[in-house]
Amino acid sequence: MSKYFTVMVIPQKSGKTVEFEISAFFLKAFVLTLFVLIIASSGILVDYYLIKEKSRNMKKLENAVMLQKISMQKISNMLHNKRTELSDLEAFDRKLRLISGLQKSATRIRFVRESKGFNEIKDYHSLDGRMLLQKLRKLDFDTKLQEISFFQLGSYLEEQKDKLARTPSISPAQGHIASRFGRRTHPFTGKIDNHRALDISNREYTPVYAPADGIVNNIMVEGNLGLFLVIDHGYNIVTRYGHLAKTEVQTGRKVKRGDLIARIGNSGRSTGPHLHYEVLINDQYVDPEKFIFWDK
Repeated sequence: MSKYFTVMVIPQKSGKTVEFEISAFFLKAFVLTLFVLIIASSGILVDYYLIKEKSRNMKKLENAVMLQKISMQKISNMLHNKRTELSDLEAFDRKLRLISGLQKSATRIRFVRESKGFNEIKDYHSLDGRMLLQKLRKLDFDTKLQEISFFQLGSYLEEQKDKLARTPSISPAQGHIASRFGRRTHPFTGKIDNHRALDISNREYTPVYAPADGIVNNIMVEGNLGLFLVIDHGYNIVTRYGHLAKTEVQTGRKVKRGDLIARIGNSGRSTGPHLHYEVLINDQYVDPEKFIFWDK
């Protein structure tokens, strides 16, 4: 036989008392349903907050990934610019070595992929991250190699500084080139001969300048060259200047590149005022034009 419970609703002050019966089974079913609803609601509420938290975390992660991509793009642009600068430096290095005559030394340094540099880049597990890290390490390696190359070149040039200062590099006088080094028709005999100098024609008393550092070794008058001057530059380099009108220095005088040493003239066997300019290396006549890199 089913049990019943009597439920009475009594007003606080006045009114009719309400009384009704509820079966025990119905009451248990109601309480159980209410409990299930509470548990289900709690689960739904927890799931809601978990989903909301995951959504916030996903948003943060998306923002972090976006910032990382922007950062990697900036670093990639910087790498490109640095690589361009390094390429320019390498080209400049090659030009300096070509001018100085210093060949590239065979380096024994090699690039090690497992270099431990750039550990400050934490996230290199992605493909882009690993590639970026590899590029950074390679750029660091190439930069160090270039630093070594410039140090070597700088040391060599410092050692060669005195020799470079004593190597003719400017035109000794302004004017028109009347006759070049090599075979020509002799102006007096009309025969083909070997001209061992560079003739620069200009008005008398046009300045003549030292093309490099050296010491005035000799000043004298010679039949064909007239008044001429000799400068010993050291390193077996000698320059000679003929057909001068006058000299502006004395024997034994130290001169620097660009110093006034004489004036163009028409002395000796000459067809007109001009400078007869000779360059000798190891007592061998060489083409003076090869030693004119720029005008004074």
